[in-house]
Amino acid sequence: MSQHNLSQATTAILSSLLMDVKNGNIRRCESLGMSLEEIRALSQLSLDELHYLSQSHVSVLDVSLNHENFWLMLNQARNEQKRMLMIDRALELGGSMELIDKYFGLSPSEVSARRRLMGIESRQGRTQSLTEPQDSALWIEWKAAGLSSPDSHQALEAMMLAAEQHGLSLTAVWSRVCQWCRETTPTPTRKSESQQRKEA
Repeated sequence: MSQHNLSQATTAILSSLLMDVKNGNIRRCESLGMSLEEIRALSQLSLDELHYLSQSHVSVLDVSLNHENFWLMLNQARNEQKRMLMIDRALELGGSMELIDKYFGLSPSEVSARRRLMGIESRQGRTQSLTEPQDSALWIEWKAAGLSSPDSHQALEAMMLAAEQHGLSLTAVWSRVCQWCRETTPTPTRKSESQQRKEA
């Protein structure tokens, strides 16, 4: 980092700290290791003094990069970007509030706000019904995906792809897949009295 950019960064940080102190918050200053005497001096800086500090070639801050945190935050930012793109795609395909809540944890108000920003009108009424050919095609694609549950993001990706390919509402696809999975999941049966006696 050049000396000019470093002094600019110093000024930005000092200005931010000064605003915190003016608002009665000294914790950020303390977290940087500033003593109470230094915090008092900072709070009394005039604009001219702050300007002088910004022009100084001597930096009062040591700037270093925490490499582990950098990559951690970068990966988190990328994952969040992927998540937001997936949410937008699901909404564009007609994902209901219930669906968005299940997979992404967004509240109804957050879903409504996101729809407004994207210019998507909320759909009222019953979920789209699938025709027999659509139902058959969807069943083939779902089985080909090799998934036994609709609950993962991998399953959601498969359902969104099917909705796009066949021009279907994502909510309709999701409802049908959930129905199939419920029907194919065995329900626990009660043991007969003879079995219970044998185990006893």
